[in-house]
Amino acid sequence: MSSAHPARAVVIGGGTVGLCCAMHLLRRGYEVTVMDRGAPGNGASGHNAGLFSVGNCLPTSTPGVIRSVPRMLTDPHSPLAIRWRYLPRMLPWLLRFIASGRPAQVERASVAIAGLVKQALRAWEEVLPPGASEGVVINGGHLLGYGTDAVFAKAAFAIETRQRRGIDMRILDAEGVAGLAPILEGRFRHGVYIPRGPWADPRLLCAALTDLLVSEGGRRLSAEVTGFAQSDDRVTVVETADEKVAADVVVIAAGAWSKHLTRMLGFATPLDTERGYGVDLPDPGVDLPFPIISMDYHFAMTPLPGGLRLAGTDELAGLEAPPDFRRADRLVDATRLVFPELRTHGAERWMSYRPSHPDSLPVIGRAPRHTNVYLAYGHGHIGFTLAAITGEIVGQLVSNEDPALDPAPFRPTRFRILERG
Repeated sequence: MSSAHPARAVVIGGGTVGLCCAMHLLRRGYEVTVMDRGAPGNGASGHNAGLFSVGNCLPTSTPGVIRSVPRMLTDPHSPLAIRWRYLPRMLPWLLRFIASGRPAQVERASVAIAGLVKQALRAWEEVLPPGASEGVVINGGHLLGYGTDAVFAKAAFAIETRQRRGIDMRILDAEGVAGLAPILEGRFRHGVYIPRGPWADPRLLCAALTDLLVSEGGRRLSAEVTGFAQSDDRVTVVETADEKVAADVVVIAAGAWSKHLTRMLGFATPLDTERGYGVDLPDPGVDLPFPIISMDYHFAMTPLPGGLRLAGTDELAGLEAPPDFRRADRLVDATRLVFPELRTHGAERWMSYRPSHPDSLPVIGRAPRHTNVYLAYGHGHIGFTLAAITGEIVGQLVSNEDPALDPAPFRPTRFRILERG
């Protein structure tokens, strides 16, 4: 690759995963254009709990998940709910999701996720120079809080799995939880504390990454991809309504919308969306020292510079159904059970689309039908955490370098059925 005529890389998707892929390609000498139809941080990358979830190494589907399916279908307040109207379209994904909860499958998935998670912070530190992360990333830990003995007992499998994977954590009783901060006294009966689990306002982080990309010579194009020009097994041009951009390398990192793009190229993977809800409270009246994940109600409470963010719950309803903001209101109600003093004036509710595969593993690797197209999507609940290590692996694969870890568990061809669109 000549410095006078650098190879051209087009990254489709301007969230954290796409931006980290772009940064790694840019620093390898590629001329990089990032395409995204929204503003930085407008999608799932800016609407999440903001945690670097380095204690998370479990897939969403675990042993016994099949027993939860009736509740998913009948209880709209279930932590994971399915809209009846979407069930026929969702059924193939759901059947694979249930199958992924078998013990052997869960063990393999947890090993693969832990491999990524253990390199996540190191990869982020290499993407973001100190000046770019200052005032954006907050160093510290976070707490998984259990309000009852029963909920803690049900978490035994998850805790044991984390221990087998070597996750750095401390198991605490009520006194130990209270010892972390005075505000926590009497709030939880048990806790699991992740001592090195930083957090950030994800919108600010997306903006910082975008500024960094542009400052180092990359280009961001606000546009929606409408098609591709192809020659043999290569994509040569990425098309938008207003511009055609020549490409030597294409990376698809468009989150939940990636499936639409791969269909344009003649193939599809079983990607769907877990819709996550959240509430931002500008004056919460609760000053948390670090993020807390309520394991009783499956959501996070994250202190951010602009107030408190509540984020969590999953809804399987696709990209088109209107939001059901009762799920966001449930987060407020659940927070008040732990912190009755919570204030909600000025609350802003939102919904985001978490791109998810039924086995809870992302796709990272070269597309099966094109020699110059690379895929990086489907990170589910931990795309924010895994963006930098994903970008590093993509950069290494594109440049024919030895990857930071074995990408085989994340290969695009791992699914039994790979259909033409």
